[in-house]
Amino acid sequence: MLRPYLEFGIWPFVTSFRLFILFKTTISILFLIFSQMTRLSPICLLFLLTVAYLPALTQVRFRTVVPQRTVAPGESFQVQYIVENADEISNFSAPPFDGFRVVAGPNVYVADRSSSHKNVVFTLVAVDKGRFKIVGATCNVNGKPMKSNDAFVQVASLEEPGESPYFLRLGEDPYEKIKENLFLKLILDKRSCFIGEPLVATFKLYSRLQSRSNVIKNPGFYGFSVYDMVDVNDQMLSEEKLGGHLFQVHTIRKVQLYPLQAGSFSIDAMEVANEVEFSRSIVNKQTEQEITEKMYGVNETKKERDANAELYQVSLKTDPVVINVKSLPHKNAADTFAGAVGIFSIDAYVEKDSINQNEENYLTIRINGSGNFQRVNAPVVSWPPAFEGFEPLVTDALNKELVPLTGQRNFRYAFSGSQRGPYTIPGIPFSFFNLKTHAYKTISTKPVTVFVNYAGKQHKPTINKFPTRSPGNRSTWWILGGVLVLLAAIVFGFRSILFKENKARTERTEVEVASSSVVVEQMLAPAKSNLDSEDKIFYRELNGAVWHCLHHKIGLSGSQMNKEVVKKVLLAKNVSPGIVDDLIDVIEQSEIGSYTGAKMNVNKLEMFQRAKNILQAIAI
Repeated sequence: MLRPYLEFGIWPFVTSFRLFILFKTTISILFLIFSQMTRLSPICLLFLLTVAYLPALTQVRFRTVVPQRTVAPGESFQVQYIVENADEISNFSAPPFDGFRVVAGPNVYVADRSSSHKNVVFTLVAVDKGRFKIVGATCNVNGKPMKSNDAFVQVASLEEPGESPYFLRLGEDPYEKIKENLFLKLILDKRSCFIGEPLVATFKLYSRLQSRSNVIKNPGFYGFSVYDMVDVNDQMLSEEKLGGHLFQVHTIRKVQLYPLQAGSFSIDAMEVANEVEFSRSIVNKQTEQEITEKMYGVNETKKERDANAELYQVSLKTDPVVINVKSLPHKNAADTFAGAVGIFSIDAYVEKDSINQNEENYLTIRINGSGNFQRVNAPVVSWPPAFEGFEPLVTDALNKELVPLTGQRNFRYAFSGSQRGPYTIPGIPFSFFNLKTHAYKTISTKPVTVFVNYAGKQHKPTINKFPTRSPGNRSTWWILGGVLVLLAAIVFGFRSILFKENKARTERTEVEVASSSVVVEQMLAPAKSNLDSEDKIFYRELNGAVWHCLHHKIGLSGSQMNKEVVKKVLLAKNVSPGIVDDLIDVIEQSEIGSYTGAKMNVNKLEMFQRAKNILQAIAI
């Protein structure tokens, strides 16, 4: 009688009791762990959690991604197969896309070369209505076969078939639709600034249409030094929402502009030719944009398009914008100020502290900071009397992605000393205008000492001794010598008279030419320092320097800074037409080199020398 009772009554109780003891023990252990966690540092806790979740973080994932919205018949959409945290991917196999038409793909995207993420994209077009299954793809991941998840796409008619900008309704004005969905903008960070203060100009193309755009005219930046940050070849693309619509935004060009003189200056229009494609049969399609640059004429490359597509040609341009450039204050400007605006520091060092007589040494001056480096000219060095210094070699290390330009400019001077002893190169001053404090500041290097050693015994040149004449011939030689001296005196006197007559007439011309040459040399210094830089940088500096020099010579400013006005003014001042034509050609060549990607088959040194000779020849 007890056995059935024991079997069916006590054992369930014993089993429950054991489970209770196990549960109680587990609770006690967990309580002990959590009670000790308050004594652990946050770093230890973070380490424990990271170790616990590390397998989940590094787990390989292979998934299928499709649009969650309803797709209309005739509309294109993308199917993505994404592999994450994979070291090796091979044997990728896509499924058949029943009920759809493949129009593009597979396109493979990898974030970077070291990325463990890969995205395989197909572009499909829905053909019929219904709910369709997108079967997962297969591949080998880290040597093991894997399959992504299946997904479903719902294809149904849209209530408003004209939602896509690609679709052109019956009676709809295509040009009005283009005007609303394709436009060009110039965005400036400021419209008023000081000489040397940077402003940023950004040219953007906004589009919701199927379009091909071509930059056929870049703007002129007369009166500014120009530094490119982004151009059309960078293909910088983003999205912006305007008026409730999402636009594809192409940044065509982004530049830093540094004003060279005061006045009102106009940024010319940028012009873009566009070919826009519409369809009256395809209800919905994902639009695409393409943009190129070709200075002379429109790109004629044809792409495959829908047989029922309608093409429209339109030209877009930005409105000219006027920039007001203010003069820097004249009060408290140092004599050493040459136009540098920003914040800078300066130091100097020599390669060797001790040299022999007439041995070549090098002094390097480094100017660091941020500002208009194109106006950071070579500082004037006060060489000791026994030293001979030479023109410096200029090199730049600038980050043009930062506004203003940031980095350093180095000036490397060769010099030598002719006399023995210790010599000190005094502190070298450099002046600039600080935009933050609106005040001029002069900084200086520390003095640099160089010792010139004795170079060893100097050998005197050998003097050839002529044989002496016999006493009997001396009288003849004395007579002949007297006649030669008399003739020399007559010739010398005649030449002195002519020289005095011409001296007053030539001295003025020589001073004027010398002064003009010095001014031209100073103004062309930024171009000269960039002879070894990229073509676009050199020609941009040369273009700015030429205009700056013309402003100095003939007083043009603002909207007068254009080629037509320059030509008229120079011809009115009796400058040779040949020189004027050469000058206009130099300006045009520098503009092409500055504003286009055209390859210049011209030697930069020859172009620089040509510009220099032309400007020096314009004596006004």
